[in-house]
Amino acid sequence: MTTSTTTGLRRPSWRDPRLGLGVLLVAGSVALGSWVVGEASRTVQVYAAPDVLTPGETIDVDRLDVIEVGLAQAHDLYLTPGAAEGGLVVVRTVQAGEIVPVASVGEAADVDVRAVAVPVSAALAATIGSGSRVDLWVSMPAAEGATAATEPELLVGAVEVADIAEDTSLFAGPGTMQAHLLVDVDDLPAVLAATTAEAPIAVVPLPGSGAA
Repeated sequence: MTTSTTTGLRRPSWRDPRLGLGVLLVAGSVALGSWVVGEASRTVQVYAAPDVLTPGETIDVDRLDVIEVGLAQAHDLYLTPGAAEGGLVVVRTVQAGEIVPVASVGEAADVDVRAVAVPVSAALAATIGSGSRVDLWVSMPAAEGATAATEPELLVGAVEVADIAEDTSLFAGPGTMQAHLLVDVDDLPAVLAATTAEAPIAVVPLPGSGAA
């Protein structure tokens, strides 16, 4: 005669360390989930630019918009109320509607570009705008006694357009526009020399860099 033996499963005891470990894991997961949800829903106030801000402009918080964002490191990445004290200026162009990055503001000594106005036609002015990039070509006056004009040469490349405005000077013709260009300090002598020599400066937009 065959005798079969049935072994029953034992109920876990509260003294079983595996039970305590499981409880700790569940409690930890719940706490972590609650913390993540709380951080995701927390918002902070940051500044945004209603209009284009160009290098050299003094930060005027009354002109900036205040918006709420839920970014975890907003205080480190973006300009916040209370952090724009002490006469900060724009050192990198901030586009309209953009949240103002901390890296785009600094001291006046940090600005390494200067605005230079170059005449452009109304037709060209319609194709470029703030944030566009252009090359500057120049034809310097021919030397005295030369029989041929000098070839145009690249004066400076990839210059950022700060603004386009109508030329209101006394000698400007009707419909004459000016492109206010942000020229690097190192390139400034060459650009100013061309304007002083009254050499024609041609503004050539870079491909894909149209009006903003």
